[in-house]
Amino acid sequence: MKKPSLILSIFTICLLILIQELHSQTFTYYNQVFKVDTLYPTAGGHGMNAAWEMVYGPDDSLWVTEARNYKIWKIHPGNRGSRLVLDLGSACDFSPSSVGMWPQGGLMGMALHPEFASGKPWVYIAYVYHVVYCPTDICYCTNKPPCVYNSQVVRYRFNFSDGSLAPVDTVISGLDGSNDHNSGRLRISPITESDGRYHLYYTIGDMGAGNNNNNINRTNYAQDTAVYEGKVLRLNTEPDAGQSGPSAWIPDDNPFPAGGPPLAKNAVYSFGHRNPQGLAFGSVDGGVSYLLYSNEHGDKSDDEVNIIRARGNYGWPKVAGLCDDNYSSALNDSMYLASKAVVNETGFCAINQVREPIFSFYNWTRSQTKAASAQSNNYYWPTIAPSSLCFYGSTTIPGWQYSLLIPSLKNGLFRLKLKADGLSVDSSAYPSDTIPYLHGYRLRNIIAAPSGDTLFLSVDSSCCTLGVAGVINGSQVPSPDRGYILRMIYLNSLPLQAYIPPPPAEQGPAQTRVYPNPVADYLYIRTNPEVHKPVRAQLFDVSGNLRQEKLTREDAFSLDVQNERPGTYILRLFNGYEGEMSTQKIVILR
Repeated sequence: MKKPSLILSIFTICLLILIQELHSQTFTYYNQVFKVDTLYPTAGGHGMNAAWEMVYGPDDSLWVTEARNYKIWKIHPGNRGSRLVLDLGSACDFSPSSVGMWPQGGLMGMALHPEFASGKPWVYIAYVYHVVYCPTDICYCTNKPPCVYNSQVVRYRFNFSDGSLAPVDTVISGLDGSNDHNSGRLRISPITESDGRYHLYYTIGDMGAGNNNNNINRTNYAQDTAVYEGKVLRLNTEPDAGQSGPSAWIPDDNPFPAGGPPLAKNAVYSFGHRNPQGLAFGSVDGGVSYLLYSNEHGDKSDDEVNIIRARGNYGWPKVAGLCDDNYSSALNDSMYLASKAVVNETGFCAINQVREPIFSFYNWTRSQTKAASAQSNNYYWPTIAPSSLCFYGSTTIPGWQYSLLIPSLKNGLFRLKLKADGLSVDSSAYPSDTIPYLHGYRLRNIIAAPSGDTLFLSVDSSCCTLGVAGVINGSQVPSPDRGYILRMIYLNSLPLQAYIPPPPAEQGPAQTRVYPNPVADYLYIRTNPEVHKPVRAQLFDVSGNLRQEKLTREDAFSLDVQNERPGTYILRLFNGYEGEMSTQKIVILR
């Protein structure tokens, strides 16, 4: 007879599995089916207190920053297991009870070095660490000075033996912080740049300067390249050899001159930003080159999607969205940005060479924008509140390759299909350009698994969205699954294709081999068993178009090339660290 405790344990396990399965949902969008369930980021099986950043690590786990609890978690994307990696609670000198208004974010961006698993186990973390001044009573009003905080970026070393993080260097500190518009996204260039080095990019907002609350009298420095507010900063991932101090972390080839002591260099890469919370690198040529995409919150309209360029001016606070004069005082009905009248958007753009966004949400007319922005309830405003950005380059989900995935705090997830060159949005993809998913969720961040079939989306801990209908009308509803991470899996129908045989067995030393070449039907690929998995194989035609992509954990696998046209192709192989293993020409014959 089974012991009661054993029976109870089995019952409990079965109940937990049943609850997890009951919680999953299936959604169909545009004839594509997705299963959506939740990951449990803590051992207690409850949501996080503001999951801000997610990184898919080379160890096939999710690294997640918990903004308000100042904790970093690793979460198994398959079995929901989790482990606390770092508790940074003692790294800041304030608590929710000691300040009236919490800084936007708190523990914010995180990035892993591209050579994380091959000699540079470095993790870069951005967080607010010091309160200069903030009233203890909560008051969004104009008769009190603004909350002033300090933020910094610190490099940590990951210890593979015990899974811990230890601080190594302060990359940059003393950055201004606020209860509004800290931004705080970190990204590292996936390939070395022209100076042969990787660089770290950091978004820092305009501190909410001019917003109609306690920051209304704060000076807006987004157009001032000597002040690190309203900018994208470019930093070194390693200090310059032979140098010390803050300047050692600023690249010599940054585009702006020094801002004066104590810095001998200027970290500013681009300027004229309001609150850029999305930042992502993407490649449309197989990883030869990359573009840096960003999105940022508009004020009461005109959320933007930009391509970030060195020395670029993105207009704020003189321009919102496109250079289209939907904000202008020239028509005697002044429209305001950052609480200041805008004289003329088109004139400012022309004189200051403003870079227009590649996409602006809700291209409403001037009269529509003015009427909506006059409402005090921001759920009437023509905005989605874009909170992050992911470049989707995989061929796994049909039609999705070269898309920008943009989570929204008001309205779920949007997908923008890019044109083949990656420089603009393909307006033919959907009547309104944006392709919506998951309306009703308040989303903070998004990443895609290397396999391309699974997305992970963090649900913000605060309240509301426009609801399932996604209509701007002032009404709002609570978001489901607040504090959780959604796992969104593309359910691919099993194709009716011929069995693809594995490569024939062979003797000899373990090494990467691609054969036969030329090939007529199946291209066999064999890798060293010690290569970190998964291995990614990409087949390009001579025009640079990606024809096939395969992600596998097998040492030996095949590509079916029978449906490819005869000619010359390029095969690229990457290991699980996204390090390039091999590039070679392949000739397909008939």
